[in-house]
Amino acid sequence: MRLTPALAFLLACLLALTLAACGDDDDEGTSDQPQVFEVEATDEGLTAPETVESGAIEIRFSNAGEQPHGGMVVPLADGRSPEEVEQAGEAWGDGGGELPEWLRFLGGVGSVEPGGAGTAIVELPPGEYALFDLEGNANAAFTVEGDGGADLPETDGRIEAVEYSFNSEDLQAGSQSVLFENAGEEPHHLVGMPLLPGKTEADVKKFIETERGQPPVDESKAFELALLSGGASAVVDVRLEAGDYAFLCFVPDRAGGPPHVAKGMAVVTTVE
Repeated sequence: MRLTPALAFLLACLLALTLAACGDDDDEGTSDQPQVFEVEATDEGLTAPETVESGAIEIRFSNAGEQPHGGMVVPLADGRSPEEVEQAGEAWGDGGGELPEWLRFLGGVGSVEPGGAGTAIVELPPGEYALFDLEGNANAAFTVEGDGGADLPETDGRIEAVEYSFNSEDLQAGSQSVLFENAGEEPHHLVGMPLLPGKTEADVKKFIETERGQPPVDESKAFELALLSGGASAVVDVRLEAGDYAFLCFVPDRAGGPPHVAKGMAVVTTVE
């Protein structure tokens, strides 16, 4: 059958619409997935991509060095350099000074042992950023481009930091992704350690106050979740054992002062 010009035109339009619809489905499938951001740490520094698309970004961090390393995301606001961030962070964390308003922490991968790996998903708008390895005194600057992108994925488990406590729900034994969010105004991180048999939250707080005797926790199984400023959140991969864990925060307020554990930010939670 010979197609008339009108019918041929109609079929061409339908084909174009079909292809466009298929393309939209593919785009939607891609946009629902976090962008992969591969980072390798050595004892000499960090290797990371120079650009990544905006939205949810999955940081896949591997430690090829012989020392522990980690990666924390910081925006380079107002044209700040990584060196300015390092100086301001040291003056705050080590020197007891005030943290500038322009310096914010958006999570990342906490301390990773040699030969190990860690994963965290952060959500970043377009702009300039740097990934900081606080343990290795190194950084890698990168640019976030584009507009839109995926949101943070949903998780069953959740850990919330506030002044000066932690709330958690649905933490299960085994490997899992957990939403770590800072619902307070001060910066917080988390160091988690299993309690030794028979120990309680009261034992943890007593040890923090006195620093005497043996720690009531198993320090060999400690894990760390990277620093978050107030209002920030990240999805992190953790591996937990069944039992009680002490959740601790060792950073100070933005204005300086004592670490948050000294203000009671030492909470025991149970992993089912």
